[in-house]
Amino acid sequence: MQPQLIRSIARKFSLPPSDAAAIIDSILARMTASLQKGERVYFKDFGSFTKKTRPGRHVRHPRTGQLIWIPPRPDVDFNPVKGLLKAKRR
Repeated sequence: MQPQLIRSIARKFSLPPSDAAAIIDSILARMTASLQKGERVYFKDFGSFTKKTRPGRHVRHPRTGQLIWIPPRPDVDFNPVKGLLKAKRR
């Protein structure tokens, strides 16, 4: 986990860093559980995460040129809200 994020949250809410890390871990665990169930995870003014399945496909091995089958696999899709995309960069 990002130490900068932990320090920032700890400072903002006057928490010990260990408590801030526990909160972040709890949020991520809940998000993971929801996505594994196929539920959409939405954060107002940020965006949403949804589970999807990336289809299988054939790709060419760059060294040998041989065709290789890559099976379907789970993936997470993020869709930001429009305001996030228009936010000014600092």
